[in-house]
Amino acid sequence: MTTQQPPAELPSIPALLAWRARQTPDWPAAQVRANDAWRSLDWGEVARRSEALARALVAAGVEPGDRVAIWCRTRLEWSLLDFAVLMAGAVSVGLYPSLTLAQAAQQLQRADCRLLFVERLEQARGVSLPGLRVVAIDSGEDGAATGLDAFIAEGDGVSAEQVRQRWQALDRQALANLVFTSGTTGEPKAAMLSHGNLLAAISAYQLPPPRYTGLAFLPMAHVGERVIGHYQRLWCGAQAAYVPDINDVPRTIAEVQPDFFGSVPRLFEKLHAAVMAQRQTLAPGKRRVLDWALRTGIRQRGGLRLQLARRLVLNGLRQRLFGSRIRALVSGGAPLDAELVNFFAALGLPLYEGWGMSESTAFLTSNEGGPSKAGSVGRPLPGVEVRIADDGEVLVRGPHVFQGYFQQPEKTAETFTLDGWLRSGDLGRIDATGYLWLTGRKKELIITAGGKNIAPTPIETRLKQHPLVEQALVHGDRRKHLSALLALEPQSLAIWAKRQGLAGDADAWLQAPALLAELQGHIDSINAELSQVERIKAWALLPRLLSQEQDELTPTQKLKRLVVERNFALLLDGMYE
Repeated sequence: MTTQQPPAELPSIPALLAWRARQTPDWPAAQVRANDAWRSLDWGEVARRSEALARALVAAGVEPGDRVAIWCRTRLEWSLLDFAVLMAGAVSVGLYPSLTLAQAAQQLQRADCRLLFVERLEQARGVSLPGLRVVAIDSGEDGAATGLDAFIAEGDGVSAEQVRQRWQALDRQALANLVFTSGTTGEPKAAMLSHGNLLAAISAYQLPPPRYTGLAFLPMAHVGERVIGHYQRLWCGAQAAYVPDINDVPRTIAEVQPDFFGSVPRLFEKLHAAVMAQRQTLAPGKRRVLDWALRTGIRQRGGLRLQLARRLVLNGLRQRLFGSRIRALVSGGAPLDAELVNFFAALGLPLYEGWGMSESTAFLTSNEGGPSKAGSVGRPLPGVEVRIADDGEVLVRGPHVFQGYFQQPEKTAETFTLDGWLRSGDLGRIDATGYLWLTGRKKELIITAGGKNIAPTPIETRLKQHPLVEQALVHGDRRKHLSALLALEPQSLAIWAKRQGLAGDADAWLQAPALLAELQGHIDSINAELSQVERIKAWALLPRLLSQEQDELTPTQKLKRLVVERNFALLLDGMYE
């Protein structure tokens, strides 16, 4: 008899994979595009291919506890290699595909990696570390032939029993992953996650239904995609459609029709902004119908009005965005604006927000309260304890909390209180129903010249609600008032300029009175809902988007505030003269 729920006492991720392959070998596990068609793999095949790679790792001299790095885009081979590394008793280290060569080399050295997998050998040319072997996933001029075939052949002399002995020796305390933090306030650190951390996280978060279909397109080096995506699908027996290029996500949604979709807030913000931008182009009558349907979708819980709104507008809009089978959305990685929750709720789509960090093995809380709790990050997951320190910092404790930073005991000690609670770095409050509300980042608080403490992130989130605004930074530490830097999305700006009948290029458009007036109106509407000290008194447009290449963004696209403020110091100072 097939059992769908994995047993709670499993000691490791490879033990879970073996259980899944034994219980549901024919359940679909992955979809990959090949020659413009989708090919499916079941969990039995995933386990067999992972074991073959694990045999090759053992033959290559990888010992239990060795670190093995994967530096490539999100693709099936990433998942297979990750499983294989764990089956060999080693530690999986994910590197963001957007890292520069110098950044990757630094992280490889910090993790003391034995083996590195890349997509093409050219990607790692210049990485020269003692004892590091580099293996290409793809080989050949056109990348058609997989380099893994030759590597797998090296494992022919290693038996399946040898691999089985490796992973059967693992327990929940064994180290499984090194996950590098984003590095918004300093150099990235390698968070140590055990098999017990991973199992506690994926067994506590029970939102996805068994055998759901989702997309894998976010970087698997990030703790969210790795845990709530990769390992969670293993727990649920679900399948993923792998999308190495994020630009292919809309086409993949149309072709695969997922019933579960998880992403970072920025993608949901862009979808919302795109709908609002299209709204502006509608005839007045159609615009009124759209507005009525969205209001009805938010306010009504049933009845003929809601049925009519869904039949006329909302069902079609939902299908256009996510396909016909979509059941739920999940967001994590950054604060989610309440307006987005209400917007997707109007479409009949619950948008659940999770809160956590690399050090907590992704989510610690989950908000399933719907629009009534929009803006909160939910209640703690089973086994997680949350309390608020005297200075407002959110402290957490539980089986999700990491083992520390790899080879950095001093940094590890700094991130825990004396009585063993993890310092999240976030400020927040807990309401009477147990829901956690975040109010800012402890290290990002702006203290104005008047001594007022202001959290910039919620204001920046509001600024990015305009369809043209791609990035926003609120500034004002030790200043007399707040100011803002705005970076506009180039393609959206070009469409706007064409609609306005403007000639010239982006430099000319950024100075257009109509653009400045429209953005000022947007800022005025935000200021009207803020206290006096929180209002944006001056703002300026950046000549370009902030970038990771300029060290202004982390690999997860978070702002490096000090770098941005240094790079645009003259522009900021000019707003206070």
